[in-house]
Amino acid sequence: MTKIATFFIALSAISLGTAVAQDADFKYEKVLYNDKTIDAEEYSVKISNVVSNAVEAKFKLEITNKTADFLLFDATKCTFQLGGNKLAPTDKLIILEPYDSKSKTISVTGTALNTHKTYTFNLGGIQRVVPLSTVENIPSFKLPASKNDFSAGPFNVQLKNFKKESGATFAKFDVQYRGDKIGFIYPSKIDVKMPDGNNYANADMKGKAFLMFPGDAEKFSANWSKMPGGRENDMQLVDMNINFTGVFAEGVAKDLAQKSIEIDWNEANTNAAK
Repeated sequence: MTKIATFFIALSAISLGTAVAQDADFKYEKVLYNDKTIDAEEYSVKISNVVSNAVEAKFKLEITNKTADFLLFDATKCTFQLGGNKLAPTDKLIILEPYDSKSKTISVTGTALNTHKTYTFNLGGIQRVVPLSTVENIPSFKLPASKNDFSAGPFNVQLKNFKKESGATFAKFDVQYRGDKIGFIYPSKIDVKMPDGNNYANADMKGKAFLMFPGDAEKFSANWSKMPGGRENDMQLVDMNINFTGVFAEGVAKDLAQKSIEIDWNEANTNAAK
């Protein structure tokens, strides 16, 4: 081996040793990192208050749904990649209604988590829930009821309580979803047909929908205030035929692509916090 080759090998060894020493020397009681923002087609994410100490790495994550569909966020499908270790959070599923925002603290525990200038956060577990089709051909439900329950495809519905008066009428229902997909209920689509031949919309939960997983049970209601038309439409005296067309539907969850986010050290703030 030539003297020149030997020199460069020795120099490389010194450089590598210096780099390792520098990494080993990086240790603060608390390490602060820069905020990050991710803007995808279906959602946006802001990561802030990013901090780690010897046993925990955490930050505040705010996620905004940019679609007219529901989004699901399962933080357990995310990972913190710190050096050679991948750590997954333990957390509950978040359901995001259309155009909704929610925030929560995401954290992992381990050892020597304050020895990393940078790490990678792999953002996974985001799904878009896409409605497939509504349950059709549901017979109208007469109030007062001759039967207190009915089925709408995989949805079992039971009338739990009602009040039927001239000035105000309401009906409360329990529903169980027995399907194997994801169930949707749109109470705002409930209407009632009155003797004057007109349909009157549900005044309760306008614009609000909710979803159900297999085996879930939920409650919803419908109500109406005094009808026009005088005695012909007096809700205390006449039959009311409640229509559930378009109220029940099923959908599936589709995975959105994972994003890798580089979390980098905020040196100035870390030193200021010492």
